[in-house]
Amino acid sequence: MDEIDLVILRKLLYNCRLTYRELAELTDMSVSAIHKRIKKLEDDGTIHTYIARPSLMALKYINVVIFGMSNAKSMDMISEELGQHDCIDGVGILGGKRLYIGVILRDILELQELSSYVSKVGQITEPTVGILNYPYSIQPESLSNTDYKILKTLNRDARKPIVDIADDIGLSARTVRRRIDRMIENNLVSFTLEWLPLYESTFITVFHLYLNEGVDINSRINHLSEIYSQNMIYIVSFSNIPNLILLSIWNKTAQDSQRILGELQTEGFKDVIPHIFYSMKWYDCWLDQLLRSK
Repeated sequence: MDEIDLVILRKLLYNCRLTYRELAELTDMSVSAIHKRIKKLEDDGTIHTYIARPSLMALKYINVVIFGMSNAKSMDMISEELGQHDCIDGVGILGGKRLYIGVILRDILELQELSSYVSKVGQITEPTVGILNYPYSIQPESLSNTDYKILKTLNRDARKPIVDIADDIGLSARTVRRRIDRMIENNLVSFTLEWLPLYESTFITVFHLYLNEGVDINSRINHLSEIYSQNMIYIVSFSNIPNLILLSIWNKTAQDSQRILGELQTEGFKDVIPHIFYSMKWYDCWLDQLLRSK
């Protein structure tokens, strides 16, 4: 995996139904080169699954990250047990026996119960609960029964061709294409992917960046996004932790990660704490179960 692969992965994380030609235009590469790279990422297991789900705006759910140090003896066993909860869609294992748990809540009222569950099962004595920042928006339409049928057949195979979707649900390809375009236009759908970097040959570091009081977090995020655009996987902030930014960076070597740590330490943050990812596991959640019931 290299910088070009990372660019392709980021594009697919945002919309995994982008065609090879669209990806080629976005990356200034040939269609055949894009096809070869994606095929290799699929074959080596980096790209795990292409996912289709109703979007946050469509169902007004809440994305939460819970993280902290675990006292468990087997992190893999704990990950599997945590993944049995229908609100948990991913568990990351990091150095220092730290866990990152991705949570999708139907309602904020579920947060207390879920936090207690994660603390108990994950054996995390002092978990940090971060509610991800997202801009509020009112969608002009809601998902129709036909939309749900389309998402059901795309749920674990989101790059499925239009003609195959049409055959699955008994509609014309033209109708299917129109409905998908409408869902995308109105931000009603999330077309993304689950990916599993080859951790033995790459380094993914999550930097916890603590801001000094009075610093504008949005300007800092924009600044960091520009500086680390080639290496950045994601950058997030939390509505309930206004002084914290999580910056996830991909590097080829530990030395590269150490170099970026040194750079961040000169950026004027109150504190910079790096955490190295060891593995990531993805799980079905209530959104997937909802689609299967349609």
